[in-house]
Parts: sequence; structure tokens; C-alpha cells
Amino acid sequence: MAKEALEKRVERLEAENKKLRHEMERAQAVVEITNLISRMQAYHTANRNELMPALYAKKVPDVRLYWGELGSWEGPDGPAKAGKTFEKMGTGGHAGMMAIHLMGNPLIEVAGDGKTARGIWVAAGMVANKREGQPTAMWEWNRYGIDFIKEDGQWKLWHHHVYPLFQVGWDQKWAEQFPRKAVGIKFSEETKPDHPATPLDVFYSPDEELPYIPVPEPYETFDPRNMY
Repeated sequence: MAKEALEKRVERLEAENKKLRHEMERAQAVVEITNLISRMQAYHTANRNELMPALYAKKVPDVRLYWGELGSWEGPDGPAKAGKTFEKMGTGGHAGMMAIHLMGNPLIEVAGDGKTARGIWVAAGMVANKREGQPTAMWEWNRYGIDFIKEDGQWKLWHHHVYPLFQVGWDQKWAEQFPRKAVGIKFSEETKPDHPATPLDVFYSPDEELPYIPVPEPYETFDPRNMY
């Protein structure tokens, strides 16, 4: 009986140990994902679009980068294509460009199986640029919804969705931005998005209800129906 009781106790301790290790790995995932987001914004602020693709998954076909009203780019080469688009728009890859976004209100959920994670942020930022030889600056706020996947032991961006909130000139009164005009970008075959903007990709309007970006809830394994 003593041997049987000891074996059951050992089994119980091993199960508790396994559960504890699993929860520690999930907690560590939150730290690693937070660092990944900070690295992304460090590259963005320094205008280093060429470094961005390394932050995205490479072994899944449905990598997506959504950029508000512009639409989204899909596939492992999608982030690089998006970077070229930003350069064509004059919002990346040249001197005089600086975009700072402070990522706040983080809410991160790691899947029970530890293979994926989901998170949302609110980003308060400013953008400085040079257009037609003249310096410009504006305030820009966005919301982020991102799915992450663990690839070869490292967390990577999987579905990266930037939901716009507002853009307004640094010296402009808040009310003067309405009605907001569409960007009206003309894309080339090389840089055009693979998908159009979603119904959630709209800027704030005093005449419309702001879309709700679903918060990540605890989950066991990823469901593509809940993709950001």
C-alpha cells in the first residue's frame, strides 16, 4: 500500500510540475510578444522597413499585414510588398520620415496549447515627414489587433491588423479634420494590396459608431474564424 501511495503521489507531483512548466512558458510568451511589438516599433520609428519582414512568420501561407483603409498584403512576402508600397507613398524608406507610436493598453492571451497568441493595443503616435520639400507633421492614433504564431521556438507576427482611429495635423483643430477625405492611393501591380480594407478599417467620425475590435478571450487552440 505504501508503494502504491508513493507512486500516486509521484504521479500527482509530475502532473502538477508539467502544468506549472506549461503556465510558466505561457507567461514567458507574453514577455517575448511584448518585446516583439517593441522591436517592431523601434524599426518603424527608425524608418527601417527592410528589417520588418524578419518579424513575420515564414512557414504559414496566410501571413497578413492589414494597413487600415489601404487593404492587406498576404503571404510570407506580404510584409516586404507592403514596405515597397509605403516607400512609393512617401511614408517610408527615405530621409525626413519619422513615425512614433506608443503601444498602450496591451491585452495578450496565449493559447492553452502554447502554439499561438492574440493581442490588442491602442497606439498613440506622431508622424513627421517631408512632402514637396516642406516639413509636415501630424498626430496619428490607431488600434492594433495581432495574431501571433510560434515558429521554430520564436514568436512571430502572423496576422497584423492596424485599425485606424484618426489623423490630424499637429496644428489643426480637432473638428477641422471632418469630413475626412480618402487617401486615394494609386497602386502598381507590384505594390497593390491583395485584399481590400475590412468594414472595421474606418476612421473615427462624429456621425458614426466606432467599430468594436474584439478583445482576445482565453482559448485553447486557434480558430481562423476569429482572425484579426
